[in-house]
Amino acid sequence: MSSVAVIGAGLAGLTCATALKGLIPSVKVFEKSIFPGGRISRFRAGEYEFNHGAQYFTVNNPLFWNIVSAWQSEGIVRPWDGWIVELEKGQVSNSDMATQAFVGYPRMQIVVENLAQNCELTVSCNISELEKQSDGGWRIFNERGDYLGAFDIVIISTTANEVSNLCRGVPSISVLADRVDMTVCWSGMFAFEPRLDLPFDAAHVLNSPLSWISRYQLAGQQDKFDCWVLHASPEWSQLYAASYRGRVMHALLQSFWEAVDLPEMKAVSSSVHCWKHAVPINPINEDSLFDETEAIGACGDWCTAPRIEGAVLSGFSMADRVMKYIHKLDA
Repeated sequence: MSSVAVIGAGLAGLTCATALKGLIPSVKVFEKSIFPGGRISRFRAGEYEFNHGAQYFTVNNPLFWNIVSAWQSEGIVRPWDGWIVELEKGQVSNSDMATQAFVGYPRMQIVVENLAQNCELTVSCNISELEKQSDGGWRIFNERGDYLGAFDIVIISTTANEVSNLCRGVPSISVLADRVDMTVCWSGMFAFEPRLDLPFDAAHVLNSPLSWISRYQLAGQQDKFDCWVLHASPEWSQLYAASYRGRVMHALLQSFWEAVDLPEMKAVSSSVHCWKHAVPINPINEDSLFDETEAIGACGDWCTAPRIEGAVLSGFSMADRVMKYIHKLDA
């Protein structure tokens, strides 16, 4: 076995590709977006920048703790001691976290950018078709039908529904991926000048269209302006999944002022983004999936747990299964 294609450059895919690098002659990663990151990518609007997906992460697994410790040593991750509260129409109650939180530094996306540096990555490349070869390998094609190469093994590290579509001819994977339900999440990104008079850094919002709000400031810009990320609840997001962006933007901002109980002020920057596959509701409780007969696998947080830790551990599991498969063939 000499070549592996990894489809999807989120944390799971890049973790898998990095773990296989040096052990397999050719590992190529394909990402449909213009940059890697998946749901921890950043959003930029002029001079304003936002972590509009995952805001922070925690550590529970010893293996992941070793990885985070290495990231800390490299300076790309720092502990985050932000004050997280529960919020209902301006009423604040304490919501201390029992577990240490971490953030990427200076932004969350730096973690995947660091992994991507060690990978052969092709961006803006949406893989839409896999063709099984008589010799056991796979030919892959993009959405325009362009042929992108043949590979001995294919790993799909995307959302569960995309895995299901690409693996339609491999029921050992597609059937399980089909069972996973993902929430929808509208995310709003708003910048204000001057800064808002809010003492907390983030809040779980109760009895509101919003479920989460968080202040985000890129290192060195703390005193220039105030950037806030708003996440709508899964129920509200599903209800307004097909709404016009302008309507969603107005509704999220109105809900924000109601939640923080402050007079309305004009945002200097306003943007929204719809995460159509935000969080897996019912992960399959498998670290990863791999069909040895077809030489194809899948990984991601929808396999394990809807956290950054889950994505990383799924990627490592996938790499381990690939290497065991190759060693079995070589034996």
